[in-house]
Amino acid sequence: MYRFLGLLSLSAALSMLAMTAAPASSAAQGSSPVACAGATTTTTTEEHGATKTSTTTLKSGSPPSPGYSCWEEVQPYPFGSEGGPVESSNPQCSPGGSEGLGCYLTVTSMAFRAWNRGLAVTTHTPPAKSENTSFGVWIFNGTSWYPDPTFPGSKTCPGHTIVWAGKLDYWLVGDPSSSADSTKWANICRFDGATLEWEPLEIPTATKEHVTEKIELLNGQEVRELKPGSITSAACFAWNNCWFFGTYGTVLHWSGETPGQPPLIDASPEPSQSLLQGEYTAAVARAGPAGESYGAAVSATSEDSGGLGPLSTEPGNPPAQLYGSSGEAFTPLAFTPFTIAETLESTPPTPDPYRTDLVAVDYDSEGQGWVAGNPAGLRLTEREGQEPRGEDAQPQQPPSRRLPSAAQHLQQPSPLEPVSSSGAATACADPPSPTRFTYTPFTEPPEQPQTVPGAFLWSSIGVVPGVDEALAGGQIRPASAGSGPNEDVAVGEPVIAQAGCNGSTTVTRFRITDPTAAGSEAPADREGGVTAIAANATNDAWAATSKGALKSGLEQPPRLYRLTNGEPPEAPEGNDGEERPPQLKIDAPRIVIERPQKEAPPEELPEVIENHEVRLSPAIYDVKAKLHTTKRNGKLYLDLYITFKLHRAVTLGARALEHGHVVSAAKPKRFAGHTGLLILSLNRKHWPTKVNFVS
Repeated sequence: MYRFLGLLSLSAALSMLAMTAAPASSAAQGSSPVACAGATTTTTTEEHGATKTSTTTLKSGSPPSPGYSCWEEVQPYPFGSEGGPVESSNPQCSPGGSEGLGCYLTVTSMAFRAWNRGLAVTTHTPPAKSENTSFGVWIFNGTSWYPDPTFPGSKTCPGHTIVWAGKLDYWLVGDPSSSADSTKWANICRFDGATLEWEPLEIPTATKEHVTEKIELLNGQEVRELKPGSITSAACFAWNNCWFFGTYGTVLHWSGETPGQPPLIDASPEPSQSLLQGEYTAAVARAGPAGESYGAAVSATSEDSGGLGPLSTEPGNPPAQLYGSSGEAFTPLAFTPFTIAETLESTPPTPDPYRTDLVAVDYDSEGQGWVAGNPAGLRLTEREGQEPRGEDAQPQQPPSRRLPSAAQHLQQPSPLEPVSSSGAATACADPPSPTRFTYTPFTEPPEQPQTVPGAFLWSSIGVVPGVDEALAGGQIRPASAGSGPNEDVAVGEPVIAQAGCNGSTTVTRFRITDPTAAGSEAPADREGGVTAIAANATNDAWAATSKGALKSGLEQPPRLYRLTNGEPPEAPEGNDGEERPPQLKIDAPRIVIERPQKEAPPEELPEVIENHEVRLSPAIYDVKAKLHTTKRNGKLYLDLYITFKLHRAVTLGARALEHGHVVSAAKPKRFAGHTGLLILSLNRKHWPTKVNFVS
């Protein structure tokens, strides 16, 4: 267990103040000027059966149009590898510096339960499987992002997706490195907001049996091994009602800690239910206006994205891809996304009628939602049009047997479709066209073309509350090349699509001044994509991107954008008020047997002539604690400043303890003025669980 730092005074417990190591990001606290990020926005509308398209270019630093919001880049980038914002002025953190992009952490997931209550998961840039990430989970309090000081590190709690459970708890799931390790599935981790502890939970044995396969050895013997995979997503209706989903159709349930029962219960379907064995990719849980619960989960059309065959080859008998729930077990809904049929190149040829994998889902409080899908076997990690470079280069995505032949140039749907809690969309009068968003395989010809069909790949989605619109994040390979040397049709870049029920679509691509060609523009993160997106209000949303690289090899750092118009978010604030039953953990009794001692003779009490009781006020009052961070010679130092006011002179010191062991101390000294200050030097490897005053 890992506990948060609590402070105890001589007579009462003090609450730790919120960390302020990270300065405020561009939070819309009251009216404030907005500097829009450079962007190219293309809006398509359907009017009287005709399609109308308009393109708008925003220069970096310009204000939004009156009455509208725009995407503003958060500066400085808040997710630094030292636990605070990246010092962009530090030459070591520039793309060509000694640390380069190592100063940046890349966001892989974001979750908000209110505009001022947010979470983010980060990983090293580039990912380093062997390196522990101490600042893997970050918290947004409405003003700034700061690392969760309780997080035990990615080696203890690996994961790339974070999910709220009630108002106090959250879960970390999805180990990106587990696909390379067939010997085990990574634990999932729960943060208990009542006890302020992290707890890793092991995958149940029944689940492991569900994903075990028989392998025949050369000598004819058979062995059983776990298939590589992991829990990929989760949906929580309350702090004690969470559902977890993974590869091969695995499902787990957590309903609180019950004596005599395992923490996680396997709820996976039987292997005979072959159409329910798809890889789950995303899930969501929401509460309606009257407090009713509903949720959804989406899955792919194969057991995992590594190229296994389709779950179904029969037209009219599609695999389950959208699941619904009212708080209980998730069941399949009658919904099949836009897709095409193809015949796989195999012997004999295999029909493949369902070729769209749903990869993202979100709902609003009214039960209206959206899903996003990619062609079968494709994820945002696909790298087209460029070769891996450098020591940190990531390998190409393994080829999938379900990918179409490149010579066929098949245009396939990458749908962004509305849905409801019952499956089919009920609020959209004009459903989108199957060709609204598409993907076409790219093959680089001898001469670089200027126009191609283009492609979209999605990674995440956020439904804008109350307006029947969705924000989808991912990667676009543009259909036409720009004028700059880094504007081409071969390589993808981050994209955000805003889609409405009326058929309107707004596509945003981010631009910067090209550092390699004067007078030209370039994608903000060429080769990258939007890795996480969240929508809280019509004027408040977040989007994070992965790193990029220009043709010259110059690397581009990951970025964070916020949608705002400079006004407070048009949504209610969140709070931490949640009633929870006490979870008492009683330690085993300790019995100490001692020899009886002789009774001491009664003590003669002196004669009391007169007794006056004088009640003194406490020697100190108004005690406050604040964490200060300083960086010297590239190293981060943490100091806890304890300030107080005095009623009278006092000699006072402080000790920081980790489970009873002193890990830092401030020697007692005499204070005779009106205020006092004690400083404790802290070490993250020995984080205190208690601080005491000593005299």
